[in-house]
Amino acid sequence: MDRHQGLHHHGDGDPTLGSHGMLLLGGEFFHMSHLPMFRSPHNFRVVLEVGLADTAASVVRSHRHLVPEEPYDTYVPDDFPMSELDPRGSGPRRTSMTGKLVCGHFEREGGQHPPLAERTVVTVQNVVHFAELDVRAKHRDDGELGYLCFGRGGRLYLAHVITGAPDFDQVLTVRTVPGTATDPLGQRLPDDDATLEKFFAERFAVAERVGILGRTDEPDRRVVPPQTVDGAFSVAPPSGVHGFRVRLEAQREVYMETGDLREPGHHHG
Repeated sequence: MDRHQGLHHHGDGDPTLGSHGMLLLGGEFFHMSHLPMFRSPHNFRVVLEVGLADTAASVVRSHRHLVPEEPYDTYVPDDFPMSELDPRGSGPRRTSMTGKLVCGHFEREGGQHPPLAERTVVTVQNVVHFAELDVRAKHRDDGELGYLCFGRGGRLYLAHVITGAPDFDQVLTVRTVPGTATDPLGQRLPDDDATLEKFFAERFAVAERVGILGRTDEPDRRVVPPQTVDGAFSVAPPSGVHGFRVRLEAQREVYMETGDLREPGHHHG
C-alpha cells in the first residue's frame, strides 16, 4: 500500500491512523524520523529514539547498500495512529512498532529489492520531537533557515524545521567546532571544550531548535557538507547564559526531499 494514497480512515477511528514510513538513522544508537507530507494523516514531524533487536541492528550496521541514489534505510511499520506517539496525548502511549526494514526508500528504488528484515520490532525509547504540521500553512522563503538538533552519544543530527508548503525535508550529521561557542553577543563562553562536548553529548535527547545565521529558508540555502555555519541556540549552555552560538560543521547529508512536501494534494510519483 502506497502511504501517499491510503488514508486508512476506519469509520469513527483515529484520523491519524495510517502507514507512517520512517527514515532510520544511526549505528550505535538509533533514531527514526517520520517522512511527512502536507496532508492527513501524514502531516507530522516526529523524531524518535528507538531500539532494534540485535539481529536487525546487526543487519543495519553490516549490510551492503544497494541503492546509491538513496543512501539511507527506511522502516515501514504496520498501520498505527500517529497520535499514540504524542507525549502530550491523553490516550495510550505507543511503546513499539512492527514492520520491515528497507535499504533505500521503501516507495522508490529501495522498494524493488528484498527487505533487509521483515516483521522487525522497534521499541520506542524516547519521543525526541512531535509536532503536527499545518496543512494550510504557506512557506516563507525569507524566513530564517532553522533545524532541530538532536542526538545521543556525541552523534549530532540536524533535521530541517518544516513550516509550510512547499518545503523540504532534510537530515544531516554535524559536529561542533571546538573553541567557537560564544554568548549571543559574541563573547567566548566560560565553559571549556570538554564541558561543552559533554553538554552536546548528553543534552539533545529532546530536539532543540537552532537557527542558521545569515541563511534564508530555501532548499538551495540549506546546510550541506563540508560547509561550516554559525548556529544560534536558545537553550542555555552549562554556564547558564540565555542562549549561545557555535559553529557547526556539516559532515553528511543523510536525506533530502522536496517532492513529498509540495502543496497539499500533490501526489509524488
